[in-house]
Amino acid sequence: MNTELLGIYLNDHLAGAMAGTELARRIGRTHPELRVLADDIEADRQELLDVMKGLGVEWRPHKAAIGWLTEKAGRLKFNGRLLGRSPLSDVLELETLHLGIEGKAALWRALQAIGAVDAQRLERLLHRASSQAELVEAYRIRIAPKAFNAPHVSGVDVERTFTVASSPEGVVEYLRDFSRAEQWDPGTVTCTRLDEGPVEVGSRWRNVSTFLGRKTELVYELTREDAHGLQFVGRNDTATSTDDISITAGPAPGTTRIGYHAHVEFNGLAKLGAPVAKLALEKLGTDTERNLIRVLGSVR
Repeated sequence: MNTELLGIYLNDHLAGAMAGTELARRIGRTHPELRVLADDIEADRQELLDVMKGLGVEWRPHKAAIGWLTEKAGRLKFNGRLLGRSPLSDVLELETLHLGIEGKAALWRALQAIGAVDAQRLERLLHRASSQAELVEAYRIRIAPKAFNAPHVSGVDVERTFTVASSPEGVVEYLRDFSRAEQWDPGTVTCTRLDEGPVEVGSRWRNVSTFLGRKTELVYELTREDAHGLQFVGRNDTATSTDDISITAGPAPGTTRIGYHAHVEFNGLAKLGAPVAKLALEKLGTDTERNLIRVLGSVR
């Protein structure tokens, strides 16, 4: 067997596995129902690393880095929206993921043909790839009509995903009271509850923030609290800001994975400032992530 060619082949697939894992994580942030895919695809990547080790094939880190960069570069593709996330992105990302899963299945079949890996192991991996492909394709077909019938909107999107050293229950309890934004939102100056009683869907806050050197005031409302997380919507005459916060159990006991997605829709002439706002919001997103890790605990 030509181990040099086999090494090139397997490392190329390893780069694809890295890109697939990153893409699956990104899809999972937008579609919580598909979060399990990222774990499955990461497990397949680990299986490939183990197969390579068993075959005496050296892992080439630069190939994995190329896979990671390829996925990031793919986000720059123009899908009909300059600053916000396009509904078309969902369809294209799922198609890309489906192609990656089919490529992975082709890898397992090639290894079957050369007989260098345990047959039962490869059968198990092929079965898992088939299940993944069916799940992705069914979901893609389900959302396609919605994507192509989506109304035209403009706005700015910022996303961050990170893990904190607090339980999901503790994170929900802390974040659901939006007045605590003074502690973690770098732009917030004051955030005051406008109503009384227990915090619940419909509770409202007046938030005064600084943005691009100016003070702005929005009234925020808790619009969703369910098993997937929280949603707050803030409004004024200039913009509508929607903060979606997904909250799931982290990789270790007592930790939580937070997915933070902010969408700002500008009104009237304020739309002209969207490109500048995008840059400022990206920095705020990074600072928000840092502050929440500080407040809720850093995972060591």
